[in-house]
Amino acid sequence: MTRRDALIPAGKLADIVRALYADAERLDWEHLPLPQRTAQYGRWVTDPAVGGVLTRFMTSEQARSWIKDGPLKEFTRARRGTGRYAQYGQPGGTGPIDVVRAALGDGWAIVPGSVGVKPSHCRAERHADRAYLVWGKAANFRHLVWAALRYVVDEPGQVIVVVTELAERPTPRDEVDWHKRVTQRCGLRIVHMREHLASSESHRVEEA
Repeated sequence: MTRRDALIPAGKLADIVRALYADAERLDWEHLPLPQRTAQYGRWVTDPAVGGVLTRFMTSEQARSWIKDGPLKEFTRARRGTGRYAQYGQPGGTGPIDVVRAALGDGWAIVPGSVGVKPSHCRAERHADRAYLVWGKAANFRHLVWAALRYVVDEPGQVIVVVTELAERPTPRDEVDWHKRVTQRCGLRIVHMREHLASSESHRVEEA
């Protein structure tokens, strides 16, 4: 919880974040152009259900900053079940256990306390087998590879880079091939995984 989160009563914080996330889902926030995002921050500040509540505890400028650098900065993580606002993310979105199953199959369990962000990652185990997984969008590929390399230098077990993608926005074939060449050169595994934002959507898994 941040300092400004602490200023907002817990019940009101939950209502505000849920309202923000419902709007963000409707707007397809992750793919919304920057000018439209900027305009939306202003609309949220003047929205009675969002800014109207926040400005009881902070200034309008602070409310805008909190929305941008708090819930909306965490939106992508929250809808995938990670980060400090995970409890407010859309139910049924791709979470760490989905990534583990897509990359490793059944029978693997997430090591308690190992799920983290920046980039999203976790450790998994099955009997004596160990694995480290790091995942995110293709735009963050270099950060995923760097996180994987930092881990593999000092720790045993397999290390897997998982590139997540939406069904309507698959990673271009030439980019997939480049990802494979890079990870092979680094001695890493890579999986391209179709995310699901509702429980009915299936995965496509392509592995190097």
